[in-house]
Amino acid sequence: DALENQCGGAATKGDTSDAKMLWMYALSLSIPSLEKEADAWKEVAQIPERIRPLVGYKPELWDCRKSEWALIDRGVQAAAERGGSSIDEAWKL
Repeated sequence: DALENQCGGAATKGDTSDAKMLWMYALSLSIPSLEKEADAWKEVAQIPERIRPLVGYKPELWDCRKSEWALIDRGVQAAAERGGSSIDEAWKL
């Protein structure tokens, strides 16, 4: 719903995927054990300011097939599981 309101229409699957990646990157910044992985992703996605990933956002660089992303994905999912949840469950909230 939030994406629909901000995008001016129905969110596409790509919009949702991009938003989820941004959210997961933001979560990784609060997990000390993922500091190296977050820094590596910052370089790959050419994020100029670590805590402001939308500054200079280049969607073509945010490719979930990249190996650096897999490290963020697995790390954030593992943290959610340690907390008794999952990324998909948290995303639905």
